[in-house]
Amino acid sequence: MGPNDAQIVRVFSRGLKGTVADLTLNPNADGEVVLEAEAGETLHDGGGDYLVTLVVRDLSDGTAIPAQVPNASKPGEVKGRFRDPNWVDFPASFGFVMNSADLKNHRGHLVQAYGSVVYGNTKPGSTFAVSQTFQILP
Repeated sequence: MGPNDAQIVRVFSRGLKGTVADLTLNPNADGEVVLEAEAGETLHDGGGDYLVTLVVRDLSDGTAIPAQVPNASKPGEVKGRFRDPNWVDFPASFGFVMNSADLKNHRGHLVQAYGSVVYGNTKPGSTFAVSQTFQILP
């Protein structure tokens, strides 16, 4: 990765505010998909724009599970400028929360998350990543 680029490091599931990745989520508690990314020094220090998106797809029935970063304006999306409160330093972590009511509708299903970051102003770039497949427990 160059100084003018950003890159997703990983996308993974876990229990809400968990300390480690978890490939099974309890439908009786909120879950989270975390997107970790890094920005190059020039891009970050220049304060350019970014758009982080995440789609959580139920592979068993083809539907989507809503996931939202707290205080974000809409589900599955975080917009901002590098150095803002969501992306303070070169590495950043975005926790997209899935509430238990939604997870209960997907009990026993296999799920996967798709993340992207579009960045820059005059010469935009993008990066994509997919989580491991995980399961909502029955």
